[in-house]
Amino acid sequence: MTAACDLSGTWALHGSTLAPEGDTLYEWDGEMTLAASENAFAVAIETKGFKTSRSISFAEKLTALPSGEWHLRYGYEADPEHFATESHTFFGLSQLTFAPDLRSAQGTSCNYNGRYVVMRLQATRK
Repeated sequence: MTAACDLSGTWALHGSTLAPEGDTLYEWDGEMTLAASENAFAVAIETKGFKTSRSISFAEKLTALPSGEWHLRYGYEADPEHFATESHTFFGLSQLTFAPDLRSAQGTSCNYNGRYVVMRLQATRK
């Protein structure tokens, strides 16, 4: 990761969980923490409100786009160390595209293994 793409820090995250037809089933908020070093990158998401959960990332890939945006793809799984996810497992795939100014991002996520949902994501740097 180059200094020109410092995504590290805390991001406010808003998600919309979608029905099979694309209608919004419910909305939720959370916090996304991005941690980057020269040789590694990690994403942790903790949802807030009625349903809480925490996920941690694996197989992260960040790509520069010709538009000046940055595209992040990663797999995630339930954090077994978190109280809300210690008793069940889930995993999924996410993708986020960060604006050239690195202040906002939007993307999608698919969740499997007990939580079969598709989500629309919006993130804003705190």
